[in-house]
Amino acid sequence: MAMTTRWMGPGFDLVSGAHPMDRLFEQFFGYGARTQEGGVPTHALPIDIVETEDDYQLYATVAGVPEDCVEVTFEDGMLSLAVKAVPLEIQGKLIRQERLWGNWSRKLELPKEVDSAGITAEFNQGVLNVRMPKAAKAKPLQIAIGATDRSVKS
Repeated sequence: MAMTTRWMGPGFDLVSGAHPMDRLFEQFFGYGARTQEGGVPTHALPIDIVETEDDYQLYATVAGVPEDCVEVTFEDGMLSLAVKAVPLEIQGKLIRQERLWGNWSRKLELPKEVDSAGITAEFNQGVLNVRMPKAAKAKPLQIAIGATDRSVKS
């Protein structure tokens, strides 16, 4: 029985071998790059959302992007995040580029219990933090069941 050994190349290992498959799934499920006007790639902005007793906290890493290139809007129950980034201007030949550049966006439908008037956003050291306070819940009203003084005649 002959055994065939296939050498994948000096840069191949088990970790990097998964990247093409990851890109395939990302493109299939919509997380990969899309092209917009002018050929600028647009990517889904990765986010973390934390729920506390009083609010929801959204975190998005947008390192290297100036604050004025980050836009947060709320309209018709949808929170929209948009980040406009440009590639670094380099001198010389680019040998490897792994950091994604281009536009990033994300739209999220907020729960009904969010107080839209209290939404705030902060930008600190490359991390966007959007705070979405929960609306005050209506307290349940206890309705007393009382007997009526009507007498039933037969």
